[in-house]
Amino acid sequence: MSRKNLLEPLTGVTAVALSVGLGLLGLATAVRLTVGLSDPVCFAARSWPHDVQGVDLAAGARLDGVDQVRLCVDDPAPWQHLLGVLSEFSTPLAQVGALLLLLLVLRDAARDGIHTDGTAHGVNRLGHFLLWVLPVAALVESVARTTLVHAAVTYDAGSLSFVGGWDVPVWAIITGIALLSVAKIIRSGAEMRADLEGTV
Repeated sequence: MSRKNLLEPLTGVTAVALSVGLGLLGLATAVRLTVGLSDPVCFAARSWPHDVQGVDLAAGARLDGVDQVRLCVDDPAPWQHLLGVLSEFSTPLAQVGALLLLLLVLRDAARDGIHTDGTAHGVNRLGHFLLWVLPVAALVESVARTTLVHAAVTYDAGSLSFVGGWDVPVWAIITGIALLSVAKIIRSGAEMRADLEGTV
């Protein structure tokens, strides 16, 4: 008789979400790096000092929207394509990485048990990933987007304007800290379990 996975349906849902996320991210990246190389690079400018007029734009740049100002560089250089990819895909890539780590933790816990050193290590690794990698990915997006804005305008957009455009994933930080605490609890449970097995 096979042992029932107590972590279902979470393991299955995570596996499906990871597969869909990887597929969509891979497809979007492939399209962006092949077909998209002939397209203009468009990005949001969060701090725009003008109204609807496209003043202070560098040659080859045009104002593409008004509600949230979107700028496009019609004939982008390779570095602008790279920054365009970084400004769009850094956070989704980190989120897919977090899903992969979660799936590994769930599968290890289903196989070996929840109160093991391996599960504690996996939860700790996921907590650190959420705490550090997701905020850094959001920062990379902001820096890439701000660098594109600096290259597309003729006015001084401010050297620290990326800080204002940084969408700090507070949920990831709080969840990461919570998972670090959970990892300590699991590790303590694993030690107590080992002590009990040693006494019996």
